[in-house]
Amino acid sequence: MRRAGYTLIELLVALGVLALVSVMLLTGLSGRGEAWVRMDRATTRGEAIEAAQSVLRARLQRAVPVTRYDMRPAGPDFDGEATSLTFLAPPADREGPGALRRHRLLLEADGDLVLESTSDVAVDRARPQRRDVLLRGVRALDIGYFGAVEPDPNPHWHAKWRQRPRMPSLIRVRLEKTGGDLWPDLIVHPLTDIDTECVLVVQTGGCRAR
Repeated sequence: MRRAGYTLIELLVALGVLALVSVMLLTGLSGRGEAWVRMDRATTRGEAIEAAQSVLRARLQRAVPVTRYDMRPAGPDFDGEATSLTFLAPPADREGPGALRRHRLLLEADGDLVLESTSDVAVDRARPQRRDVLLRGVRALDIGYFGAVEPDPNPHWHAKWRQRPRMPSLIRVRLEKTGGDLWPDLIVHPLTDIDTECVLVVQTGGCRAR
């Protein structure tokens, strides 16, 4: 007849099984924790991209085609390159009403996507009054401009849009992120392509008070 209780061998086996189960549970919890951390980081990066696109969309949609008569032919104050873009737009809503601001979008050497701006009536317009880092860890920036360029009447994508008689119909911002994060093409249609603030002076061919 067997005595009640456990022998030493049975006790050691039970402890071994318990230890193995504990290790498996801890490994599973650790793996799940790492997965949550990775997911949280991916969500944060995705939100940063979404926020950057929202800022750019708001600014580019409200780009103002102020006519420059020091150009031949006269055209909007808009200077578009493949890796930078300078344009005029009203201040952001958070800044309150004010003069138009001269914005410049560029990629800095350290991988920061930056939007600089200064008041268009500032004494030193070459020195930005505001510098916003929209996104970090950017490897490459590629800006495209869609519209017709003489003598071709058909619209196409162009790598530059400088000294044109009108604004581009569309502006496309592409970039490559380090780490493989996806930046969907941002394509923006400026809401106006006419300088509605220009009161033409026939004698000079320019705008009044400009």
